[in-house]
Amino acid sequence: MLEVKDATISVSGKVLVKNLSFIADDGRLTCITGAVGSGKSTFLRTLMGFLPITEGFVSVDGELLTVQSAPSFRRMMCYLPQDIHLLRHQLYQPEAQPAEPDEYLVWNSQLPSATEIPKTQPLSPEEIFQLASKTIHEATNKSIVVADEPASHLSPELAPQMLELLQQQTTQGKCVLIASRHPQLIANAHRVIDLNQFQL
Repeated sequence: MLEVKDATISVSGKVLVKNLSFIADDGRLTCITGAVGSGKSTFLRTLMGFLPITEGFVSVDGELLTVQSAPSFRRMMCYLPQDIHLLRHQLYQPEAQPAEPDEYLVWNSQLPSATEIPKTQPLSPEEIFQLASKTIHEATNKSIVVADEPASHLSPELAPQMLELLQQQTTQGKCVLIASRHPQLIANAHRVIDLNQFQL
């Protein structure tokens, strides 16, 4: 369970979210939504402890999450970044040893530094879904799944499969938290948090 209580999030002095409270329960799909630029990705980064809460708090299973304690909590989390191509080595170099982690680039203990990833052709929607599925299914020991715009690079045919993949995680009792503007994902979430309602 992940709880946000009276949270205010600011970046460079600009308040993105103010007085936000919600609980993302185990076995439930919680969707963070909002307009482009409303701070969805920044909010996820804050929930992971990479950015501090200006006011309020975030807790995981009742334990306070801070920038200092966040690394231990992130070991409980499987993360699908919006720039999912950063995980492409899991498709093409399965035997590669992980590089030393840096910043948000390592969530699943396998993601190498972005500076070491050569520029390549973009992944196809099918490859993106395959990569997301592989990453989630290999994270059997992770109790929290976090996905940033998981359907944004998928075809209309694959978006329902992504929803099903996320729903499967909830049936396993995992806390699933996504940031998305995709109508189907929003409509099928157990709880929807609209950041537009928590802005100045």
